[in-house]
Amino acid sequence: MTTSSLLRAPRFLSVAAVTVAVGLGVVLPTIAATFPWRDIALFLVAAVVVGMACVKPSLSIVLAVGTFVFSAGVRRLLPAVDPTTDLAAILPFLVALPLAAHGVRATKPVGAALLLVWITVRAAFSFDVPLAGLAGWLDLAVPLLAAFGIARIPSGLSTFARATVVCGSIAAIYGIVQYFLPFPWDVEWLMGADLKSAGQPGTTNFRPFSTLPATGTAAMLSAVVILIVVFRKELIWRSSLFRAVALASSSCFLLLTQIRSVWLSLIASLLVGSLAARGRPAREILPLSAFVVAVVLILPLGEVVVERIDTLSNLEDDRSYRTRIDSLAKTGTIVSPLGLGVGELSSASRVGGGDPIDNGYQVVLGELGLVGAVLMTWVLAWLVRRSRPSEYAFVTMLLATSATAVAFSNFPGLLLWALSGVGRPQPTETHSEHRMPTPARSTPSLPART
Repeated sequence: MTTSSLLRAPRFLSVAAVTVAVGLGVVLPTIAATFPWRDIALFLVAAVVVGMACVKPSLSIVLAVGTFVFSAGVRRLLPAVDPTTDLAAILPFLVALPLAAHGVRATKPVGAALLLVWITVRAAFSFDVPLAGLAGWLDLAVPLLAAFGIARIPSGLSTFARATVVCGSIAAIYGIVQYFLPFPWDVEWLMGADLKSAGQPGTTNFRPFSTLPATGTAAMLSAVVILIVVFRKELIWRSSLFRAVALASSSCFLLLTQIRSVWLSLIASLLVGSLAARGRPAREILPLSAFVVAVVLILPLGEVVVERIDTLSNLEDDRSYRTRIDSLAKTGTIVSPLGLGVGELSSASRVGGGDPIDNGYQVVLGELGLVGAVLMTWVLAWLVRRSRPSEYAFVTMLLATSATAVAFSNFPGLLLWALSGVGRPQPTETHSEHRMPTPARSTPSLPART
């Protein structure tokens, strides 16, 4: 076996993923603080999970989704010394490494490969805080690579959609209970974490975050679950009861999060998806709309939703709106040809005590520069051009939420890249890869003339 064929072997990629995960698990806890046993235990568990994920590709999808959804809740049960810089937050990305390894060989088009190379280069030259550069690379590159890996695995997208709906529904139910009866470990974590947007538990302005790292991430997960049930129900189970529970729990939790940008993005995605599908998803959208109206008009929590909607009529006095406008005004100061470096503006900047920006387009411009912005535009244009009608809603969600969140990266990036059709082979590619050999036709021999 030659070196090139060895590097192309999936086994090599799996071993490399395990090696990286174990290496990070040994190195990172030593940088942490007073109680390394907690981090060592979590990283050892993550290394075991990575090993399990390498055994079976479909299992790696379920484990990655489950870790992204529930690991933050587990970390709150075993609190870190400093909740604002918990290095164990890197665990979901380590578990997703086998998926990313599967996606290395499937990365298309050339623009996507160049974008990933550029992300790696800009992360490698983050000299100020190398750990922030590493976290930024995992945050940006792993979700996109993992999306390509999911498409490459047989029945990978169906497994991914089912795992997302199941885990998302469980998280939504947990978040609803969390809103009315906050759990002690969540309250204790919130008191030490820098998450002012979540409000105070027990008050009407509290925004539940469920088992996710932040309220915005939890809201986007619920929105994606709704889009899957409405537009890609063929990927999940046919049970009407299961779909009804997923829709009801996710819709109710999404309303409680009070994240207006996700509300508006979801409405736009439902409209675009319905137009693309020529109204066929109406069977799911109409009951969903009726349920939301009933919740707002009948149940007590409807008052919270109405008050939040009313803030849209007076944005000049809205603190969140003013903060975003001020951030946009500073775009010119962060843009450069090569960028500031990966991990400087995204959530990874918290490792170095930075203040992240909640705008995916600004993060790409600031961290990757004009070069990265051109490559990202190339990838997005390619994605829009090749998307199917059933994927238009997810593409719309990706583009819309990136204006008010970092939807290109982290768990939202994994969800929306994969469901938007990244890595899905074109019909010509599918036929060429799976075409059965045609048996040679035998020409019947004519009887010899006598």
